Amino acid sequence: PSLLAELSVLEAGPVNRSNTDFPIALSAGERRDYTANTIYRDFGWRRKDPDGSLRISPEDAATIGIETGDQARITTLVGSALARVEVTDRMMPGHASIPNGFGLDNDDGTRSGVAPNELTSLGDCDKFAGTPHHKFVPARIEAVA
Repeated sequence: PSLLAELSVLEAGPVNRSNTDFPIALSAGERRDYTANTIYRDFGWRRKDPDGSLRISPEDAATIGIETGDQARITTLVGSALARVEVTDRMMPGHASIPNGFGLDNDDGTRSGVAPNELTSLGDCDKFAGTPHHKFVPARIEAVA
């Protein structure tokens, strides 16, 4: 019964967690066709998107001044990373995504893509389940010269 009172907050609908400093809702760990299990370690599976691109809407890309193929800096409350940009109308304005399974160190010493966990915080998690809010990380995206 005590939990029922706390669950009433869900009736109010989703909370807008973005703000002027971090206006983008970043989905950190999107499932993509080629990120199942560990196949992302096999470069042959990642010919289409070898770096795990940052997907962003055309509207946001125009505002920021970035295009497909450009580098952008993603900044959250806990970290920052560089990512290759993919502008796509599959993203709504105000939302962006990076795939899961990237940001791993390769045998040759390079790193492919962004590690979603480096942009998320254990302190920013679901009150009941304790899982980090990977699907709505307040973020800022900036063009890199």
